[in-house]
Amino acid sequence: MSFEIELNELYKEIAQQVNDMIPTEWDNFCFNGEIKEGEGGVFFFFMPKGEKKHIFSHYIPKVYSVDKRAYNKELHKLFQLTVELQKIFIDNDQEPWFSVTLTLNDTGKLNVHFDYTNWHESEFGPTARIKYFEYKYISKNKEQLDLIERMKAFEEK
Repeated sequence: MSFEIELNELYKEIAQQVNDMIPTEWDNFCFNGEIKEGEGGVFFFFMPKGEKKHIFSHYIPKVYSVDKRAYNKELHKLFQLTVELQKIFIDNDQEPWFSVTLTLNDTGKLNVHFDYTNWHESEFGPTARIKYFEYKYISKNKEQLDLIERMKAFEEK
């Protein structure tokens, strides 16, 4: 199977897994996966159909009364798919990325972005990176522009 076909298959699997984890109809979602040497984390934000505010994936158990263990099991599957995606890059002699972002709307328009910024070498931990992701993809956290500007400067180094 060619590199591009493998990638497209995994994009579909990741998108399907996110879709399966969202317990309601949605208009769009923005997924982020960070992997460094097989470790990292995944999360996403989604816009419920007819709403004007995105919901953070880790709030699904509380907001939608989903069993936390079941949610974590599905989140782990999503993480494993993300690890597989990076492995395809490595197996095809491509530079391993630090994070991948997938955005998908309800019409099926998918965008994928790979980020090679090594955030582990920065002062910015996971919480700051989630806020930065919200700023970049959800247009949220405008009130934290100082943090955002410092992170943007590090990313552009």
